Amino acid sequence: MITRKIEEYLRIALREAQSRGLLPEIDQIDLGIEKSRVPEADYSSTLPLRLARAAGSSPIDIANAIIVSAPKSEMIASIDVAGPGFINMRLSDVWLTSQLDVIAQNGDSFGGSNLGDRTKVQVEFVSVNPTGPLTVGHGRSAILGDVISRIMLASGYEVQREYYVNDTGNQVDLLGQSLRHHYLAAFGIDVPMPSAGYQGEYVREWAGEIIRDHADKYVDLSADEQTIIFVEHGIEIALKSIRDVLSEMDISFDNWFFERQLHNAGAIDEVISRLDSSGYVVRREGATWFTAAGRDDDGGNVLVKRTGDPTYLVADIAYHQDKFQNRGFMRVIDVMGADHHGHVPRMHSALEALGVEASALQYVLCQMVHVVVDGQPIKQSKRSGEFELLSELVADVGPEATRYFMLARDANSQMEFDIDLARNQTDDNPVHKIRYAHARIVSILRRAEQEGLLNQSAELGSLQSADIDLIRIMVRFPDIVNACARDLEPHHLPHFALELAGAFNSYYHSCKVISENQQITRDRLEVVGAVRQVLANCLSLMGIDAPDEMRR
Repeated sequence: MITRKIEEYLRIALREAQSRGLLPEIDQIDLGIEKSRVPEADYSSTLPLRLARAAGSSPIDIANAIIVSAPKSEMIASIDVAGPGFINMRLSDVWLTSQLDVIAQNGDSFGGSNLGDRTKVQVEFVSVNPTGPLTVGHGRSAILGDVISRIMLASGYEVQREYYVNDTGNQVDLLGQSLRHHYLAAFGIDVPMPSAGYQGEYVREWAGEIIRDHADKYVDLSADEQTIIFVEHGIEIALKSIRDVLSEMDISFDNWFFERQLHNAGAIDEVISRLDSSGYVVRREGATWFTAAGRDDDGGNVLVKRTGDPTYLVADIAYHQDKFQNRGFMRVIDVMGADHHGHVPRMHSALEALGVEASALQYVLCQMVHVVVDGQPIKQSKRSGEFELLSELVADVGPEATRYFMLARDANSQMEFDIDLARNQTDDNPVHKIRYAHARIVSILRRAEQEGLLNQSAELGSLQSADIDLIRIMVRFPDIVNACARDLEPHHLPHFALELAGAFNSYYHSCKVISENQQITRDRLEVVGAVRQVLANCLSLMGIDAPDEMRR
């Protein structure tokens, strides 16, 4: 990765400046390296500004001391001081050209790293209550979780994808009662729908599936027996629906963990006992509460209700205890809706009470998705039955557009999913633009192969500034992937892909790849072949198909 190479380069320069007596010995400090915001440089460092107080010198004097001490480097063409004390660096054309071989040699693995060093990581995502089809909002967490998993795998982590199924509690009971209402109504038996039941048309359809498969088999059972059976059928139908739509988007899980497993194994009672013995449990008002960090008066900290029913919180604590202490994950990443914001500090406190470092559990909270059609938002509510189904969205705009637009915004930002733009089959639609760029390059390479131009030695001496500028973008890809893995922010991938595709399109219209000049042709085929590889790798991490051909 370039940033690591530049960091080492600047550290050598800093140590040399110190050995010459130009700068005092200073404890290790962040070098502040970032992509330059000015066209005359590729990377900048704010190191002089960070050192000024400790060194007792002006940032400009510190920058000059580092620059005069910098070693000669094949990678760095120039290093200069700018503004109030920035260090600007420009990569050399020779070094950039040499990276075409690096891209070719690494192929599909270019952009990956050993950052994770095989650390055992679990990514839990979707985990929606099995009480209805997935909505568009659920799709965002599904796609983010899947792409984070792909990024972590590419970055050297050992990753397990998991879906946590809440198959106990009030929500699934309400689903069972709602199904019972429709099932019995079909046989002329009037049973009121629960006041908080599920009203969507899908509930009537699921009841119809049960009738198709089992006829009147359950009519004469008791109400309690019926509810239990309809809960089981409802969960089964819901999970099939969930699996089907996720499969359409190439999203799968290594493990489906059912909450009932915790109850059957006595894990709920065990975790309460452990917390109690450590002084983190109080009992009052007929309920059992978790108390930590002064939040014992927070109603969200109830572990067992006055009715004796365990809460979502205690089940989740037991679930995560199982992840860390029974299954041995070193790091857990939960991708959840933004409505879990208050749940995060409780879980961190509970894990610390159980002897697990809070930092081992990370959350990615997804804000809402507003689907917009003809400029108007669509109301979404599973309980009322007014919502945009994820399956309908995927059928309408395709899995590629669905994935791209869900990824293109930071998870912390609410987003509008513009159906009209996602349907657009022109370059106004960014995912179409990116995939079309890949297909266009494949077409160029196919023609080159037909004319016997591939696999000929390229000297790369004929490359011009337009070619070098494409390479300049491509070599940033490993750093982009590293940042996505480090910060759990996959939205950088679609922006990088769009930048590279846009640069290639401009290049394609101004530079002829296959021409009468055989040397230029061979050299440029190396460049566009590398662009194809990097685009394909980026699309793969996003779970988006890289097509060989497309029709406008």
